Amino acid sequence: MSLKILIYGAGAIGRGFLGPLFQRYDVELSFVDVDSWIIGEMKKRDQYKAAITGEAGYEIVDVPIKEAFLLGEERNIDKYDTVFCCVGPNNCYDLAEKFKEAKTVISCENDASTAIKLRELSGNPRIFFGIPDVITSNTASADIIKKDPLITVTEKGILVLEKGNCSFPDEILQVDSEELNMHWMCKLFIHNTPHAIVAYLGWLKGYTYIHEAMADPDIEEVVVGSINEMTEGVIAAKYVTEEFASMYREKELRRFRNRFLYDTISRVAREPLRKMGKDNRIILGLRIALFGGMIPKYTSIGAKAALVYDDSNDKEAVFLQNLRESLEDVEVLKRYSGIEVYDPLGKYIIGQDLSKFTKRSLECVKSV
Repeated sequence: MSLKILIYGAGAIGRGFLGPLFQRYDVELSFVDVDSWIIGEMKKRDQYKAAITGEAGYEIVDVPIKEAFLLGEERNIDKYDTVFCCVGPNNCYDLAEKFKEAKTVISCENDASTAIKLRELSGNPRIFFGIPDVITSNTASADIIKKDPLITVTEKGILVLEKGNCSFPDEILQVDSEELNMHWMCKLFIHNTPHAIVAYLGWLKGYTYIHEAMADPDIEEVVVGSINEMTEGVIAAKYVTEEFASMYREKELRRFRNRFLYDTISRVAREPLRKMGKDNRIILGLRIALFGGMIPKYTSIGAKAALVYDDSNDKEAVFLQNLRESLEDVEVLKRYSGIEVYDPLGKYIIGQDLSKFTKRSLECVKSV
């Protein structure tokens, strides 16, 4: 009997990674999204194409579509064996009421606390955390998009799930809390922190894709430096073994350089205030580097770049820059990053020199 899966969020993770991952099994895949164009396209057909990157190009696969719903059209989600939540950490809590009667919910949001909070808000104890260890993009080259306007580009990647109450194919790892935490610490620090830094520095230099930014020697130096700071930090904190952390570091650098992924800077950089939060990747990354006995020079450059990120299409970035018009940067860091005004870490971040990364006109870069 087919496994029935409902995916909230038909974007990079939902449509781009989970769809191609599950298409090889006996699964019925249904999607919910707020994008009327995506859902309209899905309703017209019974499949879409996905491109999976290899060393020299792509493997194109067909992903079946059972049903597609605009948010609010879906009914009786308890009929699905598993519901995946991939709508973003800021949006997932709006779905808590819908998850009350679900048999199983997997939060594939990029924040481990989302599963805990969703359990509390919904009253459903059958909500678990999942880690999509992958880079996926909604965009592709013009030649690839010609194959299907819904096409996505993804690595093969792996899906790591907290052990729950459902069965999946062996390829999908279901692990205990200790092993899950090991994967999450690497994802949070060795992936998320330098990935964001590539994006913020890439934005300053005017690039569109992560792989373009990584080909810039100035950016690559900072990213490699930051990923080394993160790796040494998680090892020193005994979150993960040296062998696993070193393997993860090399895997991430290969990913960031992968020219087939078309991973957009705007996607990775979006919501800078969340990513600069006291319990999120950049500020925690600075702390973990200090714990490892290193002055976080490279991660601090990335933090300064995040502070000046000014994409006019990103509401959070616009709010951040408006805020900086009325507040000193030390006050912004105190309010959103939990760094006190006289904390030397804040002064160190603000004092970083971004002159090598200023191809764009950066009126938002304040002098110290």
